[in-house]
Amino acid sequence: MARGLLCWSVQQLAERADVGLSTVKRLEAVDNVPVSAQVGTLQAIAKAFTDTGKVRFDGLDGVYLVVVE
Repeated sequence: MARGLLCWSVQQLAERADVGLSTVKRLEAVDNVPVSAQVGTLQAIAKAFTDTGKVRFDGLDGVYLVVVE
């Protein structure tokens, strides 16, 4: 969802998070976070999104696009 809000391709996310393209594809192919997912990988992906200043994660309510005026 956050990737869509930013209009990023899978390749762009992989590059910005410094993770493998196949890793991003694998994570996106399932409905929930797979047990095998590494915490560091998930943190890198979340950081890539939040570093833009345009995405905010709320553990209870989901993903938000930050509107900068």
